[in-house]
Amino acid sequence: MYLKLSVRNAKRSFINYLLYISAMTVLLAIIEVSNCIAIIGRLAGFQVISLPLLITVVQIVLVGYIDTFMLKQRAKEFANYLLLGMGKKRLINLFLWEIVLIGFCCYLIGTTIGFAIYRFFYFCVPIYEIKIFVFLYGKSMFYTFISFCVIEAVCSYWLKRRLNKLELRELMCEGNRSQGTKDLWNYKKWGIIFFMCFVCLIGFVCGIVFLPGVYIVYPISVVVIPLLLSVFAFYKWVFGYLYALRRMKSVKIYQKDRLYIISNITSNFKTSAIVNTVFCICFLFSACSFITGKLMLQPEFQLFDITTRHWMGISQISISIVFLVIYFSILSLHQIIEIRENTRNNRIMGCMGKSNKQIERLVNRLIAIKLVFPIIMALLIFLFSIPLLNIKMNLILPVSMNYILFKLAGEFWACIIFFYICYFGIVSVMGKWKC
Repeated sequence: MYLKLSVRNAKRSFINYLLYISAMTVLLAIIEVSNCIAIIGRLAGFQVISLPLLITVVQIVLVGYIDTFMLKQRAKEFANYLLLGMGKKRLINLFLWEIVLIGFCCYLIGTTIGFAIYRFFYFCVPIYEIKIFVFLYGKSMFYTFISFCVIEAVCSYWLKRRLNKLELRELMCEGNRSQGTKDLWNYKKWGIIFFMCFVCLIGFVCGIVFLPGVYIVYPISVVVIPLLLSVFAFYKWVFGYLYALRRMKSVKIYQKDRLYIISNITSNFKTSAIVNTVFCICFLFSACSFITGKLMLQPEFQLFDITTRHWMGISQISISIVFLVIYFSILSLHQIIEIRENTRNNRIMGCMGKSNKQIERLVNRLIAIKLVFPIIMALLIFLFSIPLLNIKMNLILPVSMNYILFKLAGEFWACIIFFYICYFGIVSVMGKWKC
């Protein structure tokens, strides 16, 4: 009976599972592509093993976030199982096995898609080299399976701990629970931390630019620390400030649609701060990979031979696209699910006098804000760092490549605008259909 109930409710929750299935499939396909790049790169004499590890860490954070979202959607269902007499341990194991089995199906689909993408773009070998083909497929599948097991183990452990702590009453309210804090002024502390870390980051960038060549290795080796800390502190500060603004009940917040927008953004502001930090880091890695790849493909860049430069340039641009796909796909999918969950709120606003056009405009504003939120900190880093780093590049590269960093950064932002418009249009159309 419990198994039939679980299967039936899983089918009914297909739209909620769509976020998990799509995210897992896309991310595992990306890990498969990155493993193929790492294997071929190692054979060619390059060390790119850090790429799959980095994407695995990113996926652990994102899958953990999606697991939390799914738990909130099915919390009342789990409470009903407990009321019917199911043991809590049995309920937890049933849910975890459900997640693992769906994840394994995503692994099979994702690795197939990932290898097909890599085969199409990179690995055009003749038939007599079929042994290399089989070797690459088997080894990349094995590495991706290890990453999959690590992701599932970490996320399942964390989910099991959370379910063990939730009582029946908490499960009944979990779907509507919003995160809060007792100390409204906690955001000021994060603001100070952000300012200090950002100043340190700019200081390290200045060291890279102006220090003699012998000493550059020192700021380069530690610059990532203030970078990560400043990104995390920035989003903790921003979301904390918006939450405090909402709780202080200022007169300005009640004007226009500000209260609804801020309440929607800050309903889970602690989790949102972490997720936006991960997305911003993905965005920054994408920018670095794109600029490096485009630089490698420049004819004037004579650091390596033509074949090596071509392979490294294409790989770096591919990595950039990987991170952009992670960024826009997961954010867009979450927006589509969220729009579906807010259908009742939109109907209430319609009963209160808002027209369909006003509701549609409000939904589009929320979509635009949430898609652009992780980009804000990346844009701030670009504005301060690119002009400084361009000074160093002008000294190293030939005169014909002066201001190349500005040009490549401009091309990257042009790509971002294109991706943003496409994904915003897709989510907006689907959101209109859901409403």
